[in-house]
Amino acid sequence: MDSLLAILIIPALAFIPMLLYALFLWWLDRYEKEPIRFILAAFFWGAVPAVIFSLIAQVFLDIPLSSGAELETELLGAGFIAPITEEPFKALMLLFLVLRYRHEIDTPLDGILYGGLVGFGFASTENLFYFLSAYEMGGLRDVFLLALLRAVVFGLNHALFTGCAGLGFALALTAAHGWLRWSAPVLGLGLGIVLHAIHNAGAVLASVACWPILVSLLSDWSGALGLVGLAIYLSFRERAWLVRYLTDEVEAGTISRPEYETITSYRQRVAERSRALLQGNFARWWRLGKYYRLVSELAFARRRLQAVGADAETNRRIQRLRREILALQKELSKGE
Repeated sequence: MDSLLAILIIPALAFIPMLLYALFLWWLDRYEKEPIRFILAAFFWGAVPAVIFSLIAQVFLDIPLSSGAELETELLGAGFIAPITEEPFKALMLLFLVLRYRHEIDTPLDGILYGGLVGFGFASTENLFYFLSAYEMGGLRDVFLLALLRAVVFGLNHALFTGCAGLGFALALTAAHGWLRWSAPVLGLGLGIVLHAIHNAGAVLASVACWPILVSLLSDWSGALGLVGLAIYLSFRERAWLVRYLTDEVEAGTISRPEYETITSYRQRVAERSRALLQGNFARWWRLGKYYRLVSELAFARRRLQAVGADAETNRRIQRLRREILALQKELSKGE
């Protein structure tokens, strides 16, 4: 009976907290929701391929350290090898998006979102391994105690580490200054590695002194709160960009003034879609979501064009978005 209960509880403790954190992060991206397939792909990459590649690399890199003292070996493995293997493999998903689907990263908030999702996926699988080990050693009691630490006290860590890299990759596409576009990915990934190393080193040294884990806690929580605060700020900045860059679209006739008022208000967007849903008009509910996303992409594309400079690809995308918006407007008017 205890084993059956463990089979149900351990995966739930490993994945549900991370999924809830991921849901909150997804909610912060309020004005231009990323495609579900990329959301799931980012979480899956962190949960499976990034874990596998990291483990393989760590097996090879841990071999030369096997002759050292136990504490020194653990410190080098956790404080050095783990960060320099795990963070680059997690960041490969971000590099793939930048190279193959760069149009999906419209703002710095998108980078934090994708990086955080990869981190939450990685943390879920890592927690599963740790919880299974704790169950073998001490049963469900040890699992719950470890879950309190890994899912609550340190639950945002991997999202913080990879979120820094995600922010860096996003700035490479959206920053106004050329030097920042070139350096941001390296700086973001480097910061994630450093924060990861500080956390792991503190956790290892906690076996011989108390202060290292306090340093880790300070580093983890100041970093996590700072990144969440930045994400909230960027969410407000996205609304400001909508207000600014859609004004000309009203004057050009791409959208109407009432539509502009709705699009620039998250509350009105939710109200409009909820009204369609309550009326049982699921097609209109879906089309409204797509319509708001396309108009938001148009505003963010125009903002990128102004920040980065003349770009033929972005110009083509702006024209394509305008055509899609006008076509979708016709569909919405028929469905009223």
